[in-house]
Amino acid sequence: MSIKFNFFGKDCIIDRALLDRSGLELALIQKNITATNILLLNQVHETEVVVIDSAKKIYGNQDLPKADAIVTNLPNIVIGLFTADCAPILFFDEEKNIIGAAHAGWRGAKLGVIQSVVSAMQKLGAKNISAKIGPMIQQDSYEISQEFFDDFLSEDASNKNFFTSGAQSGKYLFNLPSYIEKKLRESGIKKIENLEIDTYKNEKDFFSFRRSAHRSEKDCGRNVSVIAIN
Repeated sequence: MSIKFNFFGKDCIIDRALLDRSGLELALIQKNITATNILLLNQVHETEVVVIDSAKKIYGNQDLPKADAIVTNLPNIVIGLFTADCAPILFFDEEKNIIGAAHAGWRGAKLGVIQSVVSAMQKLGAKNISAKIGPMIQQDSYEISQEFFDDFLSEDASNKNFFTSGAQSGKYLFNLPSYIEKKLRESGIKKIENLEIDTYKNEKDFFSFRRSAHRSEKDCGRNVSVIAIN
């Protein structure tokens, strides 16, 4: 068995209601990823982790659990998540064949979704976990308020290292990817790959909530990230 994964953008269009998954199914075939089941989530920017360690825990397309992360040790189960500027993080222990996926925006990362995934994987027997951070908003594109800045410094004064001054007074640019890397390291993960792809700037390939909001567009679309044991 081996670990297979992919970060899809505009090359994989999927129905927002998840009623039609044919586009994703075709994309998985094209990437040679076998899927007896595709497990997605009703993401809510929290820290809940769904653990699929037996066939009886596999749920249907209409019964998506409210959670922002999922972990499994079952083969040929594709686990996936949606993002549009937040971080898609894929976790894996290649020796133990245990995988995880987390949707981590600033709120989820701050609350501990990363630590929750690592803990869940370790309970299944994972010992050497690696992580990949997919396409997400980068610092140059992520302007935030004074209140946001103050809130992060109240968590840890050293968080000031993740901010630079913005173009406007009282505004800052937030390095969410680096903040997430910090949380990964604090969770004991040493092997981290950050693709450093900016969803906001890369309009050709990826959807971006912030870019669409700035343009007053009705719907920004969603990027899909998947991982499986095949």
